[in-house]
Amino acid sequence: MGKRNKLWKSISVIGLAGAAGMSLSACTEEENEGEAAVAPIETSVDAVALAGEGEGEGEVISAGEGEGEGAAATELTSDDLAYLTHLSLIKGHLYVGAELYKAGHIEHAKTHMKHPESELYADLVPAIEARGTAGFAKELTAVSDAVNEEKGVEAVQTALDTLLAAIDTNAMAVSETSATPAEKLKLVVQLLRTAADEYAIAVVDGKMENAHEYQDAFGFTTIATDLVEGIESDESAVTDAKAATLAILADVKPHWPGLIPPETLKTEAGALYGAAAQIELLALGL
Repeated sequence: MGKRNKLWKSISVIGLAGAAGMSLSACTEEENEGEAAVAPIETSVDAVALAGEGEGEGEVISAGEGEGEGAAATELTSDDLAYLTHLSLIKGHLYVGAELYKAGHIEHAKTHMKHPESELYADLVPAIEARGTAGFAKELTAVSDAVNEEKGVEAVQTALDTLLAAIDTNAMAVSETSATPAEKLKLVVQLLRTAADEYAIAVVDGKMENAHEYQDAFGFTTIATDLVEGIESDESAVTDAKAATLAILADVKPHWPGLIPPETLKTEAGALYGAAAQIELLALGL
């Protein structure tokens, strides 16, 4: 798909950027190339939310296939930012899936909970082995089973807490320099750009075309906000950048008026790309 390589193109740009006034064209070009409308607006919101979820079912998904959220195994092995972004994307899917489940949107939740296991985790396995971490396949399966077998909110939350702890343990397999406030902001940039890619598919000319991608974008942006809130530092430059980033993220919050989207929205992906660019400037300034 056209959006498959955008995230990792953006990561490469981050590594090479020496000028703050980087063009956003690389992030927005070919935004909807090859993407067909998933469902006509005349259908119900629930129907739109689930439209396209069977896409690719029955196929064997290997590393590098699926949505535009994966990376080459070698990249995940050698690039800490790519690795941490991948883990955060998984968290984003899990977050929105759990929230949908708690809200009683069980079928919506199931589509998000199967996605991390079937696509994103497969891409991650070589990096987990190379980095010498334990991985979290069993924990991921436990959450997926709890949701798909409709075991109840308490069981889902318990399994999710265990899984998130395992993901955080795997996230420690990076260098110390990859855990600095500047690097965390660069991670936030990648999550926002991916969210923007998803949102551009979800909302087309003000119409809701794909609620699943809308929900993905919400999950990724929520994880980005959590990352920023977790930054701790006594340096004024860092605290200022943190405050500014949280304000930027608050400005785009209206892009998601609810877990289940309305049929029309005035918000656009461009604001998310713009937010990512602003935060990138803050990261480069640290």
